[in-house]
Amino acid sequence: MIKRIIIAVIAAGLCAGAARGLASTRPTIQYFGHACFLLTTAGGARIVMDPHHKLDYPLPKVEADAVTVSHEHFDHNNAESIKGKPVILRGLQQGGSWNGIDQSVKGVHIYNIGVYHDSVQGAQRGRNSVFVFEFDNLRLVHMGDLGHTLDAATVKKIGKVDFLLVPVGGNFTIDADDAWQVVNQINPKVVIPMHYKTGKTKDIPIQTVDGFIKGRNNVKQQPSGAVELVPPSHQEVWVFPTP
Repeated sequence: MIKRIIIAVIAAGLCAGAARGLASTRPTIQYFGHACFLLTTAGGARIVMDPHHKLDYPLPKVEADAVTVSHEHFDHNNAESIKGKPVILRGLQQGGSWNGIDQSVKGVHIYNIGVYHDSVQGAQRGRNSVFVFEFDNLRLVHMGDLGHTLDAATVKKIGKVDFLLVPVGGNFTIDADDAWQVVNQINPKVVIPMHYKTGKTKDIPIQTVDGFIKGRNNVKQQPSGAVELVPPSHQEVWVFPTP
């Protein structure tokens, strides 16, 4: 009888340990080039942001629960390429006005904030949506093709940010200097630059990431395109290898 009790206690402890192991699984982000990322939460939700096409980057061959599209340009709106039956959340309506998003997908709260694709309130390139993702007690923000620095109202709507995905290449978006202004406005724990020139986008008139990271001592070159989302104690800039 005592032996059976001991065995039962040990088994219960193992089960509890396994449950704790599952609970401690960390969320990850994977970079697919340009402005496309895959967020995978600790609970297994998979969200693709701004999938591209007509670029030399390989298309993400993944299944997802949701796809977000900041605006309807070819290098951001290839939602149909994502496998599975994802909920497609488009930041803009068909006529180009903002599409209000505020919903949850598999435990991830997703909402958007209307901004512009240029510095003249959309007169040149139209509108853009910032997408905010709340999951696992973290907040990740994808700025899409942001074309201007932020006003106080937008900063307040965005709120506290752990991971900021921000364009830095200029011309079609903010450049390196304006991107740092946005970073300083938001003060995230991790800055992930995107939408910059690489060998896969050499014919697109944007700048490389070099101007954004030059002279910075907090830059962390990631060894692979997929990393765990663990906020550091001090602000870091994460640069991913070109896919």
